[in-house]
This record gives sequence, C-alpha cells and structure tokens, in this order.
Amino acid sequence: MKQQKTRITLDLSPEFYKRLEELRIKVGKTKAGVIRDALQLYEDIAEKSIEGYSFVAVDKRGRSCSVSFFGKGRN
Repeated sequence: MKQQKTRITLDLSPEFYKRLEELRIKVGKTKAGVIRDALQLYEDIAEKSIEGYSFVAVDKRGRSCSVSFFGKGRN
C-alpha cells in the first residue's frame, strides 16, 4: 500500500535554502529527508525537555558542556 503524502510549499530565504542544500549534501539525504529528520529530532528534544531532561554535549576528549533548547536550562 502506498503511503499517502501531503505536499507543502515553503518560502525560504536564499541563506536558509543554502544551509538546507549544504546539509543535504553532508548527510546524503533529500531536502525532504533532512526536514523530516529535523522535525523528528525537534520533537524528541521538545518531549524530553518537557519531561525535565537536560542535555550535555561531549567532545572527542571527553570535555562536556550543557546544551539548552527552547530557552530551558539557562540560569
């Protein structure tokens, strides 16, 4: 069975479109795939933020720093 889809139109600034295209190339996906993945990530982060989770970024050396989304977690 073919999945039903809804077509949308986005008005993007040239700068935003360039960023989308560059990211599409980096991750090897379509522009729609990048947007789908971004929406899924945004949804996951929003849900965890609402549940009270905090986020930490860790670099290759093991150094870490807090990461804030949606203005949460800032003191």
